Amino acid sequence: MNSLQPGQTCEISNAYVGMTDKVPTRVIVHRLTKEQQQKRLQDQTVREKKKGMKYSTRSKRLSSINVYMTNTPTDIVPMGQVHDWYSLRWQIEILFKTWKSFFQIHQCKKIKPERWECHLYGQLIAILLCSSIMFQMRQLLLMKKNEN
Repeated sequence: MNSLQPGQTCEISNAYVGMTDKVPTRVIVHRLTKEQQQKRLQDQTVREKKKGMKYSTRSKRLSSINVYMTNTPTDIVPMGQVHDWYSLRWQIEILFKTWKSFFQIHQCKKIKPERWECHLYGQLIAILLCSSIMFQMRQLLLMKKNEN
């Protein structure tokens, strides 16, 4: 970690993960810039005050890097795109978490397949409508905020 300059990225392509079965992975380590490090440390300080806890010096030091592990080959996802893919994956996970909490898409009684399809389509239509309305409301709020 100390050998990386701020903003520099390094890939370890011959890493193995697993206790019993060793799975080959790629590990990408990215050291944050000074500005990004400062922002992260400020966020940690706020979290410390809010939760009444103290981060160790090791945790603070490690907060200056991003580490990504993937088993996708370099020709499919180059090192420079790994962060973008992880960000997209995280957004999709948040979306599904929202769907599960608001629309209960993970719960379904034992019913006929035809009824299940109707229920699923109804849920997807409700999700589409709610998402569209929320997007429009967010846009209007941003426009009003920018006017003031």
